[in-house]
Amino acid sequence: MRADRLVSLVLLLQARGRVSAAALAAELRVSVRTVYRDLATLSASGVPVLTESGPNGGCRLLDGYAFPLRGLTADEASALLLPGVPAALAELGLGAPLATAHRKIRITSGGPAQPPLVHLDMPKWFAAKEAVPHLRTLASALRDRRRLRIRYRDQLVPRVLDPLGLVNKAGLWYLVAVRAGAVDPVGGAAGDGEREPAVFRAGRITSASVLAEPAVRDEEFDLAAFWARWSADFETSRPSCAVRVRASPVALDVFPEIFGDGAHAILAAAGPPDRDGFREVTLTFEHELAAAHRLAGFGGHVEVLSPASVRADVIATAREILERYR
Repeated sequence: MRADRLVSLVLLLQARGRVSAAALAAELRVSVRTVYRDLATLSASGVPVLTESGPNGGCRLLDGYAFPLRGLTADEASALLLPGVPAALAELGLGAPLATAHRKIRITSGGPAQPPLVHLDMPKWFAAKEAVPHLRTLASALRDRRRLRIRYRDQLVPRVLDPLGLVNKAGLWYLVAVRAGAVDPVGGAAGDGEREPAVFRAGRITSASVLAEPAVRDEEFDLAAFWARWSADFETSRPSCAVRVRASPVALDVFPEIFGDGAHAILAAAGPPDRDGFREVTLTFEHELAAAHRLAGFGGHVEVLSPASVRADVIATAREILERYR
């Protein structure tokens, strides 16, 4: 475990430059005393670590030193090389650096020179690719820890943001950021709502520029944890219309294809089959008209029981279809 921590310590110093011992201790979840002991061990083993006291001091590596990725086992190297996500990384301008990094890992770890064995194709089938002309600008601001000025959708007034991260959800890019000045590193006078990160769909950003001002961000911010919470809140906050229906075995069989993974919970909660094999289930739609139009496509394999307004909409839709093809 200590060997892993020593490697993590060097990589942190290499990635961040000058870092306080307290920040390193918080990152590695050890005491400050342990950090100084690890730094002494690294120095004794030939890693040029410098520690400087004072208000502008900290821990850093000697300028120009690059830590080699040695000591990886074959399994560890394989794990790093296993997943391939070239499309997303290429959009960020990281396709070539990724290939170079893979090559370095293979050379320094002594692993086999083989291509990745698993490819992650994140976008859905038949989904149109969204243009994201400012994605690399957003990535550049994140990498350089700079503030961003963006215009979003049709809004005339630009926003100045402190970027926190980028998320690729099923092929669509999202920027997570807070309003510039809303996060105070010493406790802040801004209200809780102002400090709350916001999510911007990157394809709807009409202009973006990196500012010279450094971005202010909470070093404890966990992008993955935030996205999990935000996604759950987003799903539950969407307007919904519950519709009770009788569905035939034919309809029930295709529910997973039509309604996705949520159909499994729907089928698990379905009532017992009647003498015709129909079962009562509750389906959820964004609104009543969407429910009527989607359910009409099942023809006689689905009967709407409630609400009465959706049942009436399905009947009206059927009559419109008959009238069109009369």
